[in-house]
Amino acid sequence: MVEILGRAYGCRELAEYFGDISCVAGMRRFELVEGRACGVRLTQVRTGSGLEFEVNETRGMDIGRFSFRGVPIAYSAYGAECHPAYFEARDDGWLRSYGGGLLVMGGLRSTGSPCVDNGEAFPLHGRISNAPASFVCAAEVVDPDGTVAYEVSGDVRESKALDHNLVLHRTVRSRQGEDALYIEDTVENQGFSDQELMLLYHFNIGHPIVDEGAKLLVHSSSVVPRDENAERQPEPYDTYIAPVPCYKDIVYYHRLESASDGMATAAIVNEKIGLGVYLKFDTHQLPCFTQWKFLGQGNYVAGIEPGNAFVSGRQRERAQRGLEVLPARGCKHISIEVGVLSTTAEISAYQSANGFQSLAREGINDEEV
Repeated sequence: MVEILGRAYGCRELAEYFGDISCVAGMRRFELVEGRACGVRLTQVRTGSGLEFEVNETRGMDIGRFSFRGVPIAYSAYGAECHPAYFEARDDGWLRSYGGGLLVMGGLRSTGSPCVDNGEAFPLHGRISNAPASFVCAAEVVDPDGTVAYEVSGDVRESKALDHNLVLHRTVRSRQGEDALYIEDTVENQGFSDQELMLLYHFNIGHPIVDEGAKLLVHSSSVVPRDENAERQPEPYDTYIAPVPCYKDIVYYHRLESASDGMATAAIVNEKIGLGVYLKFDTHQLPCFTQWKFLGQGNYVAGIEPGNAFVSGRQRERAQRGLEVLPARGCKHISIEVGVLSTTAEISAYQSANGFQSLAREGINDEEV
């Protein structure tokens, strides 16, 4: 059901009143033409609830711009969309083509800090986000209940002749009228030797959700600062502050508590404006949770990052915690839900449902975005 100015429209009503329903809810594919973004192909999805996002088929099926009722949810970096032709696969050159967006994928063979491991150089966060997708398909699917779902799918390969051959099969799905999307990934080892697998779902949340007084909501059995910068950071790990000069790169490693089925949730909420974003995922699939804070001027972003490893780099992660191995001809499946909390009432309901104490403060605005 789609609501416009307080009036609800089902599929039949949309067809009766709108010639082209995609002006309300639907998908469009397009290509950017300027600067370093030239040649980047995107699929834009609008669910009709106010949720709008872009799937970047040129860059690993990442999810770029992500907004709700015109308000940006995802962080956008200086470079915005950047074609992978400009990717620098040495040290931290990954940052020169990092444009932010809701999801930037790390992997498939390395995530985190650049390193040299067994004679092979691995760049920051790996290579998969800078590989274009094949077999891209954007399709409208009618669910059994009559609701229209929007699906964008594609395959992203990370391979090296005479060596490894991994493929990420991704489908991003959303339903008409809803405020959430669903990521369904399968990583397949199409080679004939076992491969160490590192995955990082690098979700980037920006202003206005991230602001002074915003909070991270997680149930953590442990929270470990990555380094001295994080140990010495004056504000609590779960609190966000206004932009400050020379803010350092702050990272915390969490082990999340989960339900009996392994499901866990994480959110960043700003009750003052009644807006938040949450993740829901399976800790059996993604047992590590990295929290990134970079609250500098112009670089003002909060990262919430489920993964199967932390971000110390391939060599250190193997030595400290061990790495997951994907058998030859084997597969690994990952499911993640991402949703928007659009009022203080929804934030309160989320807190109650997930066992978080109310963060209510004076002066909270209960109006919808």
